[in-house]
Amino acid sequence: MKPRFSALFLCTLMIASVFAGCLGGEDDVDGCMDATANNYNADATVDDMSCTYDPTMTSVMESYAADTMAYDDAWSSLQSIRACAETGSNNPCEIVEMTIGDASTFDPHDAYDSASGDVIENVFDTLYRYEGDGSGNAIIVPRLATGHTISDDQLTYTFTLRDDVYFSNGDHMTAEDVVYSWERVNEMASPLSHVSWITEQNFNTSGLTMIDDTHFSVTLMQPYAGFISTIAYTVGAIVNKDLCEANRIVTADDPATADVDESSDDWCHGWMDEAPLGAGTGAYIVDSWTRETSIVLTPNWMYWEDGGFNINRFTSQIVTEASTRLLAFQDGEADFGSLNIEDEPEFCDNYEDGPNVVGKEGFVCTYRESFTITLSAMNVMPKALDAGEESNNTDANSSLVLNHDCDMDGTMDCNVMSQSAVRKAIAYAFDYDTARRDTYSGQLAPVYGPIPNGFLYDETQSQVFSYDLTIAEQTLEDAGFIKQYDCSSLTVAGAPTVVAEGDRDGDECRLPNILRIMANEGNDYRIAMAGQIAQSLGSIGVATDGDAKPWAEYLTMYYTSTFEIRFSGWAPDYLDPDNYWTPFAASHDAGGDAYGTNYHNAALDENLTAARVSTDDAERTQLYSNAFALWTEDPNMIIIGQGNGISVKRTDIVSAPWAAIGSAHWFDYDKLPVA
Repeated sequence: MKPRFSALFLCTLMIASVFAGCLGGEDDVDGCMDATANNYNADATVDDMSCTYDPTMTSVMESYAADTMAYDDAWSSLQSIRACAETGSNNPCEIVEMTIGDASTFDPHDAYDSASGDVIENVFDTLYRYEGDGSGNAIIVPRLATGHTISDDQLTYTFTLRDDVYFSNGDHMTAEDVVYSWERVNEMASPLSHVSWITEQNFNTSGLTMIDDTHFSVTLMQPYAGFISTIAYTVGAIVNKDLCEANRIVTADDPATADVDESSDDWCHGWMDEAPLGAGTGAYIVDSWTRETSIVLTPNWMYWEDGGFNINRFTSQIVTEASTRLLAFQDGEADFGSLNIEDEPEFCDNYEDGPNVVGKEGFVCTYRESFTITLSAMNVMPKALDAGEESNNTDANSSLVLNHDCDMDGTMDCNVMSQSAVRKAIAYAFDYDTARRDTYSGQLAPVYGPIPNGFLYDETQSQVFSYDLTIAEQTLEDAGFIKQYDCSSLTVAGAPTVVAEGDRDGDECRLPNILRIMANEGNDYRIAMAGQIAQSLGSIGVATDGDAKPWAEYLTMYYTSTFEIRFSGWAPDYLDPDNYWTPFAASHDAGGDAYGTNYHNAALDENLTAARVSTDDAERTQLYSNAFALWTEDPNMIIIGQGNGISVKRTDIVSAPWAAIGSAHWFDYDKLPVA
C-alpha cells in the first residue's frame, strides 16, 4: 500500500522553485517595497532587500564620519544634494548687495565693524546667537551648543556641544576648538579693534576647562547675568584650532639684544584675516575678497544645519556713490542697495506715516525701530603721524599731540581734547535737531545718553546737551581758551603763532591746533554732520579739517587714534545696557573704549564696573544715574540719535524674522524664482 501525504507535506519536501505555488507563492512578486527608494516596485509583495536610495546629507555625513568617504567626494555629493536649483529668470540662487564700506578683517577675534561682522556671522558660528521671534523681538537660540548648566554660585557655566559639526575643510569640531577659540580672544587681545573687552570682562583664560569632546566649562570672575548674550556676538565665534596653530607665527626674543624685546605672537591673525577654507563652521565660505571692491561668499556644503541652500552665491559690492546704488536697485542688478533715505519714497507709499508704510508694486517697505545709536566720538589723546610715515600708519610710528599745559608747569604735557571744557563745548556746538529732522529725514529719534530709548534703565538719562553756540563759546572762554592764535598758522601738531594781544581783531582761533573731523566715504549722513559741526566750531573760533575717508583709511585712523572727532554709529553686540555704557565711556582698563577715544574717568569706571555685575535693580538704577551725571560733566561723545526707519526690499526676497541685533544670515533667506 502506498503512503498517503498531504499537499502541505509534499510542499515541504519538494524544491521551492518547482512547487512555488503550494502556498499561493506563484502570485508573489519579489522587489523593493519602500516607496521612498529609487527602485520602488509598486507590484512587489515580497521585499527582496534590493532597495537603492539617493544619497542624503545624513548618509553622506555618516559615511564621511565613518571614514568610508573622502572629503572631496563628500563635498561633491553634498553640493549635488544641497545646491539651489537655477530655475528662474531673476538669478534666484544669488543675492547681490551694494554697500558703502568694506570689511576690516574676517578674523572674528579682532573685528568690531559691521561690514566685517556681516561676513563673519555667515562664515563662522557661535554657541548661541540672536534671532527674530517673528514679532520684532530678539531671542537667543542654541547653535553649536545644545545647552548649558550654571553652578549654584553663578560662576561656572558647563556647555554641551553638538557632535555633528565640521569645519569647511572637513575637520571635526570639538570642545578643544571652543576652548582654544576663547583662549585666543583673550590672549591675542584684539590689538586693533579691542573687541576682546567683551570676553575679558567676564573670564580669564585660566577659567576655561575642556571636559571631553562635547563638554567644556568656563568659570567667570564674577556673576554676570548677561554672559550668554555676550558670547552670541562674533567675538565668541569658534575657529579651527589645528589650522590656526599650523599658521600661527611666533617670534622668540633674541637674548643677544637685552635692551630690545623682539618677541611676538600673531595667533594666526595673518592667516585668519581673510577666513580661508577650514577657518569656520558657518554656512558659507569666502570665495573671494577684492578689497574696496567686492566680497563673494559661496556655500560650505558641509554646514551642519539641515536643509538645502536657497542662496548659492552672495556678492557684496562696495559702491560709495548713492546714485549708482539706487540705479542698481531700480534695475534689479542689486537685491539690496543701501538706499539713501531721500530715495526710499520712490519704492514706498504712505512713507511719511512710518509705521503704516507700504511697498509699491514689486517692493516691500517695512518700518523698524532699532537700538542703533548715531554718535560722534571725541578722542582725548589724539596722535599725529611722524614725518614720512603717512603710508605706514600704525601706533608704533605715530606720536601724541601735546599742545596744552595740564599741570601749569610751563611744559606742554597733554592735549586740549583732554580738557572736559573743550569736549563740552563741542557737544553744545552740534545741531541735534537739524541732524535728526533734516539730515536723517526724521528717522533719528532723540536720545540723551548711551542707553537707547525703550531699553532697561533708559530713565536714568535726560537731556543735557542741545545746540547752543553761546554756551559752547562761553564754556571755552571760562576755561581759558580765548581767541589768540593766527588761524593760518595752525596744523595738527605744529607750534601755532600767537597774535599779540593788541593786534587781535576777534577772528583768531581758540585752540592751538586743527581738529580733524572724520567721516567715511559713501555715508552721506556722516559727511553732512561733519560739515555742520565744522561750520559751527569755526564760528566760535575752533579750526577744523577733514574730508570723507575710504572705509579702510577711516578704520586705520580710528585704530591708531589719529583723529579728534569721528562720526560713527553703534549697533548692540548683546542686549544689555552695559553693552552701550562700557564700550562708550569706560576706559580700556575697565574693559571699554571701543571707539578708541582714550577716555579715562576713574569715578565713572567704578560705577560702570559695579553696574555690570549687579543683579539688584535699584542698585543698578542708581549706578547708571551716577554714571550719567559724571559723564555729562566730562563727555567723550556726542550722542546724536536713535535709528528708526524704513527697510526696502524686493518682493522676491524672503527673509528670516527681523531682530534689532546681529547681521543677516543668508542660509535663512530665499529668493523666489520669477518665471
